[in-house]
Amino acid sequence: MLCSFQMLMAFSTNNISPGSRNNHCKQKQLMTVVLSSTTPTDIDLLPEIREEIIEREGHLQDWEDSIAILSKLFENNEQEAELYLSDAFRWKAWASASDMMRKYQRPVLPNAQILQEGINWLRDGPLEMNDESIRNNIQQYPGIYLREPNLMYKKVIGSAPRKYRDDTVLKYLIDNDPNILQVTYNCGDEGCQSECGSCWVTYENRLPKVPEF
Repeated sequence: MLCSFQMLMAFSTNNISPGSRNNHCKQKQLMTVVLSSTTPTDIDLLPEIREEIIEREGHLQDWEDSIAILSKLFENNEQEAELYLSDAFRWKAWASASDMMRKYQRPVLPNAQILQEGINWLRDGPLEMNDESIRNNIQQYPGIYLREPNLMYKKVIGSAPRKYRDDTVLKYLIDNDPNILQVTYNCGDEGCQSECGSCWVTYENRLPKVPEF
């Protein structure tokens, strides 16, 4: 890597004229390319995650079954599916943490059957999402859309202000902001529970006007 860095720096010196006003900017861009190639990516975490799952469970069957199910949504890209599962089920957080902080992480294994049921519910349930919407929502919020979204929806509709407790209305709101599927508290009814990021009182201020259905 050092050799590559030296070669690129030599290239930048030899091929950018000293009087160029963009000289400094181009050299910085070249340096950024080299340095970014040495930065660990999420993909680099996957082997250690797999090793830890084997250490805990003795096998990878549940993990691989879940990858196979999810990859169908992502053009059979198993690596991409594994990355989203790692994020949703807290394995990415575990692998990214220091050795001292890992003891505070609580990663769990997905259940392949429950995962499939959740995806089916997103398609066939009240939200009636097509595969493109499901993919987009998983990419943005894997922890919401891969971990029993059907149960999350029950909490959402149960905690929502009365005027939003309707499948058609909630579908409209979630189509506009997929993050609403994690709004499961209502301090207006239950008293403040310090869950402002998941509270209807907070979210209601930024909701779009709901048309008459």
